[in-house]
Amino acid sequence: MTPITRRSVLGVLASAAAPVKMAAAEVATSSTLDDRLAAAKAEIIACLTERYGVAPEDVGSERGVFIFVPYPPESVEYDGPGFYKVEGKHPNGNTWCTTYWLERVDYKTVPGFYYRAESRWRGRLEKTMRLQPEKIRIIRRHDDYPNA
Repeated sequence: MTPITRRSVLGVLASAAAPVKMAAAEVATSSTLDDRLAAAKAEIIACLTERYGVAPEDVGSERGVFIFVPYPPESVEYDGPGFYKVEGKHPNGNTWCTTYWLERVDYKTVPGFYYRAESRWRGRLEKTMRLQPEKIRIIRRHDDYPNA
C-alpha cells in the first residue's frame, strides 16, 4: 500500500484538472468575442428560465432582468499641468480617488519622472507630495475643479 503524500495528492489533482483547463482554453481560443458573448447570454437566459420556470419570450415586455457589469473608467494621458482626478492604492490595499494639481517633474540624476501633486482646500495649498506614475491612474483632466 502506497502512503498518501502531498506529492501524490498534487499529482492526482493536476492530472484531473488538466483536461478541464484544456477544454476551456479550446472554447476560449476557438470562438470570437461575439460568439462568447452570445453563449454567455444564452447561459444566463437558461439559468433564469430554470429559476423562474418560464422562458423570457413567454413573459412579455412588462418584466425583465437587467445585468449591469461595471468597468473602470478609461485612463487619460497627462496633458500638461492642471487639475486631474487621480486613483491609487494605499499600502493596505484600499483604493483612493481624489483631485490633485499635477505637474510632471523629471529626475535630475536618473532617467524617469514623477508627478508633483498638490492638494488644495478652498484655494489654499494643503499639502505637496510625489506620486510615482506606475502607482497611480489618471482618470480625467478636471479643468473646472476650482469652480465646481
